[in-house]
Amino acid sequence: MSVLSKESHRILIVDDDTDNLANLSDILTDIGYETETACDGQIALDKIASNCPKDERRFDLCLLDFKMPGMDGIELLKEIRSRNPDLRAIMISAYVGEDGIKRALAAGTWKVLRKPVEINTLLEMIDEAVAN
Repeated sequence: MSVLSKESHRILIVDDDTDNLANLSDILTDIGYETETACDGQIALDKIASNCPKDERRFDLCLLDFKMPGMDGIELLKEIRSRNPDLRAIMISAYVGEDGIKRALAAGTWKVLRKPVEINTLLEMIDEAVAN
């Protein structure tokens, strides 16, 4: 577990699986991160649009599901990066193969994780992402 101060870090979690969305949000909130959730790409973009890059309440990190109906994680990340090129993202999916990993990284994903996620690995990645 990290010793970083988490109170000032905001994470946007995007996943069409509402159980997974709630679980990740609960875990991250319990250890001190501030989270917001979105169950699809458009809701995520609306939340990002409401976060001015100069605003101290902006998002520090996005956790994105790879496969979602409508806008998938890669399409969403491209839109996010066009609005906020410095926002880091971790892509998470059970469906990502080597080609998907390459596409996600080419789109600007910071890290890619396969589901089921080992929570300690994810927490270490999150700590590293928000520390830099």
